[in-house]
Amino acid sequence: MPAMSRKTTPMSIAGATLLLLGACASTPPPDDAMAAAKLALQRAEASEAPSEAPLELQQARDKLAEAEQAIADEDYRQARRLAQEAAADAGLAEAQAERAVAERNRQQVDSAIDALAPGGSVVTTPALSNGAAPAAATTPLAPAASGGIQ
Repeated sequence: MPAMSRKTTPMSIAGATLLLLGACASTPPPDDAMAAAKLALQRAEASEAPSEAPLELQQARDKLAEAEQAIADEDYRQARRLAQEAAADAGLAEAQAERAVAERNRQQVDSAIDALAPGGSVVTTPALSNGAAPAAATTPLAPAASGGIQ
């Protein structure tokens, strides 16, 4: 029996080493996550994000660069995580830019409505405590004509 364990021990060690090496090599490069991150970054850069959400956009760029470095280092798990974070940051930058544009547009519409109100009539949409407009705010723009139907 002792002679058999001497042969089995080196074989066991070699087998365990190959198993560990195989586990490390089994994580494929995150090509899909990298492509998604690059696409999300391109979309954000094509939006108003460079001017409206520059910090979030830069974070996305930085994480994508880190993901590329992790791929070069063959740390595919880290690369996948960073690529996914870069895509999320780019999406956040794009969403924040869309929100800023929508807010600007809302302010322009409010100004136009105020300008159209006769005699400087107050035509405002009171905001709720959460900043949203009420569902049905009806304020007459002009007083109703006196008298009945003619």
